[in-house]
Amino acid sequence: MGLAAVAAPLLTPYDPIATDTAATALPPGSPGHPLGTDLLGRDLLAGLLYGGRTSLLVGLAAAAMTVVLGTLLGAAAAAGPRWLDSLIARAADMLLSLPMLIVTLALAAVAGPSLATVIVAVAVTSWMPVALIARAELRSQRERLYIRAAYGLGLSGAQVFRRHLLPGALPPVASIAAFEVGHAVLTESTLSFLGLGIPPNRPSWGNLLTETKAHLLTGEWYTVAYPAAAIVIVIIAVNVLANAVAPADGRAW
Repeated sequence: MGLAAVAAPLLTPYDPIATDTAATALPPGSPGHPLGTDLLGRDLLAGLLYGGRTSLLVGLAAAAMTVVLGTLLGAAAAAGPRWLDSLIARAADMLLSLPMLIVTLALAAVAGPSLATVIVAVAVTSWMPVALIARAELRSQRERLYIRAAYGLGLSGAQVFRRHLLPGALPPVASIAAFEVGHAVLTESTLSFLGLGIPPNRPSWGNLLTETKAHLLTGEWYTVAYPAAAIVIVIIAVNVLANAVAPADGRAW
């Protein structure tokens, strides 16, 4: 899916937002339009490929920001004073008790629809599991013999953290990162579907769903099926990847 999105200009000659009144509502398999067109004559394959660029960008960027923010807060909780540990842990617990979709919708409504708003909204409402796992893993590793040996050899606290503690905590965090990609793609689609995500002039899978939802019960059901199938495939793929990473890490431990 990622390669197809990157190679979109090579796979289709059409502009995803360009309309063609002479080729409206063409069914799949039409000459020059293998997936058909919508009511405005926009090529559905072009919309799917270029929309994948936006949706996957949101997924990767939001997941990366979530992991960085969560790992930093988890490390601060594990290595900092007790009051900071309690503050971060209680804040994470409190946010986890809230319906995150409502919080995300509120942030997006306040900041306005944009690519950056979606990425930040997803990261701000998703860092808690990463922080709690990084905190628990760092605190667990801190008591292991090789960490004590590193201190005994004269390494400073910063050196031990950078060379031993942080690398040891990354495997479980990496498995969560894969899940976060799928979560971010789904959240982007939800926000765009509700009109609070990616602006309408930029193709995304969520925008495709928004524009074609009226066709769900008509003969043009395929206009909805394409972006929905793409979202489902990506979510399944990242979940399979995350499940594949976790057992390998368990064997390594």
